[in-house]
Amino acid sequence: MGTEVLATAFARVRQWDPTIEPRLVMCVADAAQRMPGVCADVLGGTVGAAAVLADVRTHAVAGRAVAASLRQAGWTVRETIVPDPRAGASPVCDDVTKASLERDLSGAAMLVAVGSGVISDLGKWLAGDRGIPYVCFATACSMTGYASANVAPAVRGVKTLVRARPPRAVVADPAVLRAAPPEMTAAGLGDVVAKSVSTMDWRLNHLLFGDEYVERAATLAADVEPLYFQQPERLADGDPEAMEALLAALLLVGVSMTLAGTSSPASGGEHMISHTLDAMASLDGRPHDLHGRQVGVGTVLAAALYERLLSAERPAWRDAPQEIDAAFWGPLAGVVAEHYAEKLPRLREAQRRLCEGDVWPRLRAALQPMHRPPATIRDCLGRGGGALTASDIRCDRGRLLEAVLHAHQMRSRFTILDLAHLAGLLPAAAADLVDRWAM
Repeated sequence: MGTEVLATAFARVRQWDPTIEPRLVMCVADAAQRMPGVCADVLGGTVGAAAVLADVRTHAVAGRAVAASLRQAGWTVRETIVPDPRAGASPVCDDVTKASLERDLSGAAMLVAVGSGVISDLGKWLAGDRGIPYVCFATACSMTGYASANVAPAVRGVKTLVRARPPRAVVADPAVLRAAPPEMTAAGLGDVVAKSVSTMDWRLNHLLFGDEYVERAATLAADVEPLYFQQPERLADGDPEAMEALLAALLLVGVSMTLAGTSSPASGGEHMISHTLDAMASLDGRPHDLHGRQVGVGTVLAAALYERLLSAERPAWRDAPQEIDAAFWGPLAGVVAEHYAEKLPRLREAQRRLCEGDVWPRLRAALQPMHRPPATIRDCLGRGGGALTASDIRCDRGRLLEAVLHAHQMRSRFTILDLAHLAGLLPAAAADLVDRWAM
């Protein structure tokens, strides 16, 4: 695997906005050996002190080699391995973990994160707060956050959104990407196919509330999508071109979030379902699956909601629920209620506007061409080795159903889940939806 797909994709991005970060994207066999040059370029040609952040697994597959390469080139390197919180559990990106790592950045001129979702987010968050440049060495095609300015940590136990700066460079080794656990590649596929729903949610907010919608950002990854979406089984086989196309798509979706100034291009109602499953796991201690695998299942469910709603010519619009289910959220209820309270004015405005005679027909006409059928998404995920059912993501029927019923309460963002509640599809159709598409 070379860098042809990446180079071509990012050349188009540069033509549109030459200042966009990351300035460098690279997927080459000697990636670890090239890191001193990459880092020196970021620091204007100088050599300095670097903090290398990894977890136990990513340190073994690439972090140790990256640190050694930097030392051999004259860098002062401090290696920090983010510990697993307990046996059998991986690190998490939250305010507690971040606070425990901050002292390890003392004196560092730059931060190098070696890993995927959690390590990437922690590195971006820490470097952003410190005001030092950040480079990411990606170890799996597992999520859309590598190239974005957004961080999605748990703060006070609830997923939220924090703005930082995107990395100056994203570097990867094709052998490391292919050697990543297959479920991580499947998670990346789940995260990137979510764009078919999240972009609709973004457009919905533009049409209903006048939020900014950037067409170019919405379609940034369209050119590379056929390379993995039309033959997703190539990803399950580790095909080099398909893997590079998936990496390019993941990076481009990250760039689209930076260009839009929001995570809306890549995160809608489908992500809220995944975030709710994570919150449930934090409450009862049961394990949850990889974010992107959960998002894939959520994407099918959200697409099915859109399919039902778009088939309705005259929904009977209802008032929005005014309160969250405090008993369900338990210790998280206070934080969740704060987020939901921020959304209430928008829910009231949406209900009022949707009752106007011509608003829903215009919305429906604008959204229908964007809709990808849930069966098409499910077929892609299945052929690519992704999660399809509740049991695939460590859920039973009841647990997934609870997530679908409560996900709209979690964040202040208006999504298909809120629209479905206003239309009366939720909670009424939730059980049938889960039974048909996730069992």
